[in-house]
Amino acid sequence: MLAGCTLEPVHARRPQQGPDVTAAMAQVEVEPIPDRVGMLLRRRLEERLAPGGPRLPAEYRLRVQLRSSSAGSLIGKSEIVTRADLRLTAEFELTKRGGNRPVLRGWARSVHSHDVLQSAFATRAAQRAARDRGVDALSAQIARRLALFFRSGEPAG
Repeated sequence: MLAGCTLEPVHARRPQQGPDVTAAMAQVEVEPIPDRVGMLLRRRLEERLAPGGPRLPAEYRLRVQLRSSSAGSLIGKSEIVTRADLRLTAEFELTKRGGNRPVLRGWARSVHSHDVLQSAFATRAAQRAARDRGVDALSAQIARRLALFFRSGEPAG
C-alpha cells in the first residue's frame, strides 16, 4: 500500500538524486536580529537549521527583518480589552557568502492571541506564551522555505 505513495520527507538523504538538505541547512549562518523577540527568533532558527549545532562552515547568510505589533482583539461589556493579538512578520533574504544578491527572498507571518487579565503577572505570562508560539511558528515557516529551496537543487546565484 505504501509503495505507491509519492510523498517523501524533505530531509530524506538521496545523494544520487539531489542535494543533502540537512547538510545545506547547517551551512546557513543567521545574522543577529535586533530586540528580544529577534534574539529568540535567531536562536530558534539556529536550532532548526542545525539541530546538532553548527557542523559545517557557513556558505549562506540569512538576514531577517522582524516587525512586531499588538492590538486588542476582543472588548468586553465594560469596554475593557480582554484579548489581544500579537502579530509577528519576518522578511528574510538568503545570500550566498561573499555575494550581495539574494538567492531567496520571502516572508513569514504569525498571529497569536492571549488573554488580557486583571492580574498583570498573568497577562505578562500570557504575552510571553503568545510571543514564544509566534517565534516558533515564524522559525518553522522560514526553515521550511529554506529546506524547499535547498531541496530544489537550484543553483545559488
